[in-house]
Amino acid sequence: MATYITLSSIIAAAARIKKSVIRTPTVLSPGLSDMLGRKVFLKLENLQTGGSFKARGVLNLLSAFSGNLKDYRFAAVSGGNFGIAVAEAAKALDIKVTVIMPKNAPASSIEKIRHSGSTVILEEDVSSAFERTRTLAEQGYHIIDDCSDTLVAEGYGTLALELMEDCPSLTDVFVAVGGGAMLAGIATVLKSHNPNIRVWGVETEGASSMYQALKAGKPVNVDITSAISTLGVPVIDHLMLEHAQRHIEKVILVSDSDAIQGMISFGEKARQWVEPAAGTLIPAVLSVLPDMPDDAVIGLIICGGNVTQREMDTWTSNRGVY
Repeated sequence: MATYITLSSIIAAAARIKKSVIRTPTVLSPGLSDMLGRKVFLKLENLQTGGSFKARGVLNLLSAFSGNLKDYRFAAVSGGNFGIAVAEAAKALDIKVTVIMPKNAPASSIEKIRHSGSTVILEEDVSSAFERTRTLAEQGYHIIDDCSDTLVAEGYGTLALELMEDCPSLTDVFVAVGGGAMLAGIATVLKSHNPNIRVWGVETEGASSMYQALKAGKPVNVDITSAISTLGVPVIDHLMLEHAQRHIEKVILVSDSDAIQGMISFGEKARQWVEPAAGTLIPAVLSVLPDMPDDAVIGLIICGGNVTQREMDTWTSNRGVY
């Protein structure tokens, strides 16, 4: 029987990391509210330490770690933001970390991780990156897992505690899905506060591991073809799948091209500089909007903002080929 993440464990995580993370704001977006015809609130994790929500999970895990952290060698797989969070935590705590990344990860993220002092290993794709991590685990490395560790998911869930405190009237919340840990943590909090709230997962068509797992009723290995590396997880952990099965409405798939257009819309309508992963949320809302009540109150989790102008220009100029 599954041991589900609990509201009390997320509250404990919030107390554990309170002094180490930013309590990010939740703001009304007049521009997106006008565009979508519903009130739209944004949880601005792009303003978080390290530029994304990932610091919450990493710091919760390391804060709860037993023993002397300096006695361990750590490793993690990342498409960008998780690696940044791990590397910045490692620098602050003076511990050794190796981050394995696919070659299509944003160059700026790779540089940030290296600048923090962590070792970066580049692999051909995300599947190869996970395989390298398994090899390092056999060599005695402790793997910091963004996809299956409940302490990481509980840390991610702390952002939803703040969201519900700031905006208890939400009826629908949209969450981008990579490995599913953020979705599990957030959904646990939201459903604990309001069982009637609707939680929607969002993936790209080329990184649809949660969608495929829900369809099959079990984790399924998928080929990652999406250009958005931060969402590229080949297989969903059983526990994170069970949380999705228990809590969410469904997973909505969007194209890479629509995600890039969504990223542009965040800039033009919400005045927010965000990553393509966050850009997936706008086309996802548009796809279910016809069936959404007129009085719906929408929450969008702005998961990160780690994108440079050069990368932004590349995304926008190439969006027609995705």
